[in-house]
Amino acid sequence: MTQQYFTESEWSMLMQAPWQAIAALILADKTDPVSFLKELRAGLEIMIAEQQREDITNDLVKSLVASLNQADAKRSLAGEALVSQKQNELLSYLQNLNSASQGRQQALAYFEEVAKILAAKVTPMQASEFKSWILSIARRVAEAVRERGFLGVGISNEEMSMLRKLEETLTIKV
Repeated sequence: MTQQYFTESEWSMLMQAPWQAIAALILADKTDPVSFLKELRAGLEIMIAEQQREDITNDLVKSLVASLNQADAKRSLAGEALVSQKQNELLSYLQNLNSASQGRQQALAYFEEVAKILAAKVTPMQASEFKSWILSIARRVAEAVRERGFLGVGISNEEMSMLRKLEETLTIKV
């Protein structure tokens, strides 16, 4: 399953899915500015690592990662300068929201659209593998900064709730 099976708009939506998942988890709970920036930076580092993985077996995810890498190659930046630019883009997106609640709702609405695309274009197995990839990114963002979860450590209740909502939203009903 590669880009050729999707419209330009659909592919663009799929390419933004990891970033939407990162934003949804960053906005999942109230946090202090330092923790907020740590989660943001962790999200960026997680995506950098994902884009460097060579063990991805799902064709859809592999094609998306290749497209993300191609988009990065078109920028005139590399290394820390590229990371800083991506951080600024994500911060700009988050700052343009009226509230964290609006950002969470936008992310869930976004993933409803992604689920529709997946349901129309890929097999249930491919959709499930894509969902697992997105949820693994989101979970790692949630785990990146220890918050007031179970016994005061780990993923916060709000982050767990967002993870469950993302999972539910991305579940393809057959």
